[in-house]
Amino acid sequence: EVMPGQQEYQVGPCVGIDAGDQLFMSRYILQRVCEEFQVYCTLHPKPIVEGDWNGAGMHTNVSTKSMREAGGLDIIKQAI
Repeated sequence: EVMPGQQEYQVGPCVGIDAGDQLFMSRYILQRVCEEFQVYCTLHPKPIVEGDWNGAGMHTNVSTKSMREAGGLDIIKQAI
């Protein structure tokens, strides 16, 4: 990640609406852990407005079981 202090974490694997539930709970847990260690955390997509920084919005990576198995790169190329 390019923005100072920017971090990334993974949620999942999830199916359907459970992905939203997992994301919501992960953000809640993140806030509570930061609170416990007296660390400030923001989920703002671009908290630093000065300078030419990339945004820090959420992105989603999607894969299927066949994409994660041996030979999966060919499946990924077909999907693209």
